[in-house]
Amino acid sequence: MVKSDPKIHLPTSEELPCSDDTPVDSEAQNGIANFLLFLL
Repeated sequence: MVKSDPKIHLPTSEELPCSDDTPVDSEAQNGIANFLLFLL
């Protein structure tokens, strides 16, 4: 069984960036990001 450590601070959704306006290197990277967003 996995035990969690209460001392570890995970970022909230508000602390995570949604975009840094940097273009992606290839279409595959954009597709992967969209796929991951779809899964959420």
